[in-house]
Amino acid sequence: MMKKIIWTTVLALGLASVISAQDVKSEKKKSRKKNKEAEAVQGEKKKDEDKYADLTKKCKAYQGYYTIYRDTTTGKSYLEISSDQMDKAFLYFNHITDAPVEVGYFRGSYGGSKVLKFHRVFDRIEIIQDNTNFYYDPSTELSKSAGANINDPVLASEKIEATSKDKSKVLIDADAVFLSEKFQLIKFPNSPGSPPGPLGSLSASKTRIESVKSYPKNTDVVVAYVYENSSPNMSSDAIEDPRNITVHYQHSLLPLPEDNFKPRYDDPRIGYFTTQVNDMTSYEAAPWRDMIHRWKLEKKDATAAISEPVEPIVYWIENTTPKEFRPIIKEACERWNIAFEKAGFRNAVVCKVQPDDADWDAGDIRYNVLRWTSSPNPPFGGYGPSFVDPRTGQILGADVMLELVAIINRVNAQKIFKSAALMTDEMFESVFHHGEKDHNQCMAGMLSNMQYSYALTAGKANDMSEAMQKEVAKQLLYRLILHEVGHTLGLTHNMHASTLHSPADLKNPQLLEREGVCGSVMEYPAFNYQENEKEQGLFCDVKPGPYDLWVIEYGYSPAAEDNFKEKQRLDLIASRSAEPRLAYGNDADDMRTSGHGIDPDVNIYDLSNDPVKYGAERCDFDQRLLPKLKDKLINNNESYEDLLQAYYIVTSDYGTHIRVMTRQIGGVHYDRAFSGQAGAKKPLEPVSLEKQKEAMSALSKYAFAPDAFNSFVTTGNYLLEKRRGFSHYSESEDPKFHDRILTMQKECLSHLLHPAVLRRITDSKAYGNQYGLDMMMTDLTNGIFMADSKTTVNTVRQNLQVEYVTRLLGLLDPKKDVDYVSESMAVYELKRIDSLMATGVSPDTLTKAHRDRLRWMIKQGLENK
Repeated sequence: MMKKIIWTTVLALGLASVISAQDVKSEKKKSRKKNKEAEAVQGEKKKDEDKYADLTKKCKAYQGYYTIYRDTTTGKSYLEISSDQMDKAFLYFNHITDAPVEVGYFRGSYGGSKVLKFHRVFDRIEIIQDNTNFYYDPSTELSKSAGANINDPVLASEKIEATSKDKSKVLIDADAVFLSEKFQLIKFPNSPGSPPGPLGSLSASKTRIESVKSYPKNTDVVVAYVYENSSPNMSSDAIEDPRNITVHYQHSLLPLPEDNFKPRYDDPRIGYFTTQVNDMTSYEAAPWRDMIHRWKLEKKDATAAISEPVEPIVYWIENTTPKEFRPIIKEACERWNIAFEKAGFRNAVVCKVQPDDADWDAGDIRYNVLRWTSSPNPPFGGYGPSFVDPRTGQILGADVMLELVAIINRVNAQKIFKSAALMTDEMFESVFHHGEKDHNQCMAGMLSNMQYSYALTAGKANDMSEAMQKEVAKQLLYRLILHEVGHTLGLTHNMHASTLHSPADLKNPQLLEREGVCGSVMEYPAFNYQENEKEQGLFCDVKPGPYDLWVIEYGYSPAAEDNFKEKQRLDLIASRSAEPRLAYGNDADDMRTSGHGIDPDVNIYDLSNDPVKYGAERCDFDQRLLPKLKDKLINNNESYEDLLQAYYIVTSDYGTHIRVMTRQIGGVHYDRAFSGQAGAKKPLEPVSLEKQKEAMSALSKYAFAPDAFNSFVTTGNYLLEKRRGFSHYSESEDPKFHDRILTMQKECLSHLLHPAVLRRITDSKAYGNQYGLDMMMTDLTNGIFMADSKTTVNTVRQNLQVEYVTRLLGLLDPKKDVDYVSESMAVYELKRIDSLMATGVSPDTLTKAHRDRLRWMIKQGLENK
C-alpha cells in the first residue's frame, strides 16, 4: 500500500514536472510569438517611417501653404497634409492658363472658388466641399436643423500613402487628385441632343503636372490636361491636330481670409456681382442674403472724410503690354479713383508696371494683372474676372485680359461683319450662353473693335485727320480699360446707361467733356460719331460716369458700426435710384435678343434717350456714307479689301440701328425703385403710343421701304475679296446683296413677331398700352406691302414680303407657343395680304410671279392648318 502511495506520488510529481515543462515550453512559444508580433509591429512602424522618408528623400519639396513633393526621376507627386490642416477649411480656385479658344476655353478664364477641407476617415483622406448656399440665423431654433437635406459633396477619397514618424503629417497621391477632374470638372458634359464637343477623352498617359509653386499663402499647381479624340469634328490653325487638344489649367489652394471682413448685402437697384445665399430662417417673401463682390478697403484715418486706404487695390500691367499703351492703361485704371473719392478714399486704385526681370508671372494669383495677348481667334477684346471668398463676397484676386484686336483696326470680316451681316440673335445667344451672364465673357472689346472700325471708316470717307484717328484709338483704350477694371471691382454691366443724353446733347462737345457720353462705363453703347466735326465731342467715355460714382459709394464707403444704422445708410444711398442719371439694367434685363427683356431703354449698341431718332440720323448718315467709300478707299496698285471691309462695317452699323428701333414695339419700361421712394414711377409703364408708332414709321422707312437699301448697291462691282490661297473655295465671291439685306430684315421681324412680344402687346393693354396688336400688325403689313401694291415689286421687297408671309404662317404652327389673339391677327393679315395681291397691279413678269406665289403660299398654308 505504501509503495502504491509512493509510486502514485512519484507519478504525480513526474506528471507535474512534465506539465510544468510543457507550460514553460508553451510560455516560451507564446513569448516568441509576442516577440515576433512586436518585431512585426516595430518593423511595420519602421517600414511606415521609412516609406515616408524614402518617398520624400527622392523628391523635390515645394514648401508653402501646402507642401508638395515631386519625385525627381518619375515626376510623381505627393501632397502633404499636416494634422493642423486636417478639417480646416481652405479656398480652392482655378483658372485657365492657356487653351485654344475654339474648344471653349482661353487664357485667363476664371473658374469658380470653393470652400474645401481635408477630412480623415481611417486610412483615407476625403476632400469635402462646404455648401455655402444657405444661411441659418444662429439665434433661432431652426438653426439646429442646419444642414438638413443639404449635400456637402465628397470630391475625392484618397488612400494615405505614408505617415510621418511623429504622426503629424500624411502623404496622399497628388497625381490622383490633380491629374483627374476631382477638384473641378473641366470637360463639361454635352447637353442632351447636342453634337459631341471638340474634346475627347482625358489621356492618363499624356496629362501631366507642368509646374508646382508654393508660397506661404497659396499653393499653385498647373496641369496640362490632354484630351484625345480619334474622330475629331473640328479643325483650326490654332489647334493644328484636333486629335490631341491640351487645356492648361491652374489649381490654387489658399487660406480663407481671417480679417473679419463684413459682407455688404445686395440691393436690386444697384449692379454688383453677388454670391447668392438663401436665408433658411427668414419669414420674408424674398429670403435672400446675397452678398456683393468687393475688395476690402479700410481708411488709414477713420476720422477723415477722405483718407488713403490701409492697403490699396493694386494692379500690375503685364510686361507683355506694348510700351506705347502703358501710360494710357495706367491713367485709365487709376481714373477709378474719381469714383472712390466719392466713397471716401484717396488713391484707392494703384497701377504699376511689371518689371521685365520680375520673379513672378501673371498667373500668380497674388498679383492682379492687366494682361495683354494677341490671339489668332480672340473671344473678346477685354475680360475682367475676379474670384471671391464665397462666405463673404470679398474679392481676393482679379485679372484683366486684353486683346490687341480691341484697339487696332484689324477686322475679321468673315467672323464679325461678313457672314453675320450684323449681330444676329444666334450670335448673341452663343456669346451669352458661353457665360456672359456669369461675367465669364465680356463683349465690350468686340463692340469697341466694331465701333472703332466704324469711326475710322466714316472718318476716312469724311477726311478725318490723322490726329483725330489717334484720338479715337486713345479714347477707345481708355473706355475698354475702365470697363474691364470696373468688372474686377465687382460691377456688372449697366445696359441702361446709354440713355443719359438726348440726341441734341450728344452734339454738344462742352457738355460731353463735363458729363461724359453715358451714365456708366459699364455699358455697350454705340460710338458717338458725328458727321459735323463742330458737333463732335467725346466718341466714348474716358472717366467713370455718375452711375459709377454712385455704385462705388454704395459698395465701398465705410460701414457704420451699428447694423441698424448701416442698413439705413445703405438704403439712403440706394434710394437715389430713381434719378435718371443713375438708371440701371443688367444683362438679364437687356433686349439684345428677340423676345428677351421688356424695357427698350435697356439695350446694347444704342445711344441717347431717343434711340429711334438717333438711329434714324445714323441710318441717314450711313446712306450718304456708302457711295463715298469707292472714291476714298480705292488706291492704285492695291486690292479692294479695304473697300470691302468698309462696306461690311457701314452696312452692319445700319442693320444694328434698325434692329434697335424694333425694341420700342411692345416695350414696357420698368422702375425697380421701392414703394414710396422719391421720384419713383410705376413699376411697369408701357412705351407710349406715340413712341411705338414713331418706331414703326422709322422701320417702314429704313427697313421695309422699297428704296431703303438703295445705297447698299452703289459699290457693287468693286466688292471683291482679296484672295488668300483657296480662301474663296467654299463659296462664290460675288457680293450677295439680297442675302445681306434680308438677314437684317429677318432680325427686325424676329422681334416684331416673336410670340413673347405679341403676347406682351396684348397683356400690357391691361396696364396702359395703347398700341394694340390690331394696330401694330396693320401698320406692319402696310409698311411691308402698301408702297408697291399697285406697281412693280423690286426683288428686295419680294424677299421681305415672302419672309413676312412665312412668319405669319409660322404663327399658326401648333408647336409654337403663340397665343390665340396673335393667331387670329395672323389669319386676318394673311387674308388681307391675299386680297392686296389679288387686286395688285403687276407691270412685269417677276412681280406677277411673286404675287401668284404669295397667294399660293397663303392658300396652301391656311388649308394645312
